[in-house]
Amino acid sequence: MINDYMIYVTIAITITAIPGPAVVLTIKNSMRYGYKIAILNILGNFMAMVILATLSAVGLGAIILASSSLFSALKVLGCIYLVYLGIKVWRTPHTDKNIQPQSKRRQTRALLSVFKEGFGVGISNPKAIAFFTALFPQFIDPARSFIPQFLILILTIEGISFLVLSSYALLSAVASPYLSQKKPMTFFNKLTGAAFIAFGLALIYED
Repeated sequence: MINDYMIYVTIAITITAIPGPAVVLTIKNSMRYGYKIAILNILGNFMAMVILATLSAVGLGAIILASSSLFSALKVLGCIYLVYLGIKVWRTPHTDKNIQPQSKRRQTRALLSVFKEGFGVGISNPKAIAFFTALFPQFIDPARSFIPQFLILILTIEGISFLVLSSYALLSAVASPYLSQKKPMTFFNKLTGAAFIAFGLALIYED
C-alpha cells in the first residue's frame, strides 16, 4: 500500500531515537516527577506532531517552507521557547522533585503544565514541518487513496515515537532514585537546561 514502508519505519526509528528536545524533556520530567507524569509530556508532543503532520498534508507545510522569512520566523520562535525552557530548568530548585500540590486545582494546573511543555517543544520545532512536508510524499503512492496512506504514516511515526520516548522515561525513572540527592539533581538540572539552550541556538545557526 505504501512505497518502501520498511525504509520509512527505519527512518522514523532513527529520527525519534536520536536525543533531541523531546527526549531531553521526557528524561527531565521522568526523573523529576516519575514515569506516569512524564507520559503527559509525551502525549503533548504526540498532539503537536499530529497537528504539524496534518498542516503539511493540507499543503501549509509546503507554503511555510517556500517562504524563507516565515520559516525563519518559526525558527526564531522555536529558539526563544527552547531557551526559555532551558533557563527555567536551569533555575529549578532541587526541592521540585515531585508534583505534590495541596489541592486538586493546583494538581490539575501542574499536570497541565507538563502536557503543555511537551506540546510546546513539539509544535515549536520547524524541522518537524520540513520532515513531514519533504518526507511524507516520498512514501505516498499517488495511484492509491491519500487519506489511508497518510493515516498509516502518521500513526506509524507517532507509535514509534511514543515507544521510544516511553522507554527513555522508564529508564530515567529507574535511575532517578540514584540521582535524586541534591548535588546530582542540581547538576542534572544545569545540564538539562544547557541542553535546551543549545537546541534553541542550533535552530538559529543551522542551515
